[in-house]
Amino acid sequence: MSHQIHPFRLRRKAILGGATVLATLTATAALAVAQVGGGGPDGTPPGDPPPSNLVTTTCGPTQTSIVKTESSPSTTRSINFVPLPGANTQIVVPAGQSRCVKVLLTAETACRKTNAADFCHVRALADGVPMDPNGAGFQAMDSEDGTASAHAFQWIERLGEGPHIIRIEQRVGNAATTFYKDDWTFDVSLHL
Repeated sequence: MSHQIHPFRLRRKAILGGATVLATLTATAALAVAQVGGGGPDGTPPGDPPPSNLVTTTCGPTQTSIVKTESSPSTTRSINFVPLPGANTQIVVPAGQSRCVKVLLTAETACRKTNAADFCHVRALADGVPMDPNGAGFQAMDSEDGTASAHAFQWIERLGEGPHIIRIEQRVGNAATTFYKDDWTFDVSLHL
């Protein structure tokens, strides 16, 4: 008795086989494009990854904390870093001493969609100098999504005596993108 394969089954096998080949080719092409022209998943430009910059800072007990909150929304479309309004403060380290300074930013954010993928970035500055971790301008607080959700970043730096200005700055990668912030908390704590 001969075993015959029904024509419908042959057609189904051909379609499934073709779909498997197409999926494999698509995945291979996507991988090749990502390896050749893509940057980091946070919008970092393509190229060799930067060398490790692991920083260890020892902090003692909390001495004081300055906390600001904002429950009114704000937006920016600036591609250059601009201050987050209200997210700044001055601290003073006593003469002859140093303090470990921790900056925590929590916020409800949205990086509103455009036709091109984009990111919304933040950074913390102490006297105009980026604090650690220093993302070289590419610390993505959010990536494009039309809905808001909670996000957070924390930075740290040991500062010497005298007055210091601590502030948060923000930017987008594409001026068509709107970086929305709402219900944020800016917490600057000083530790021995």
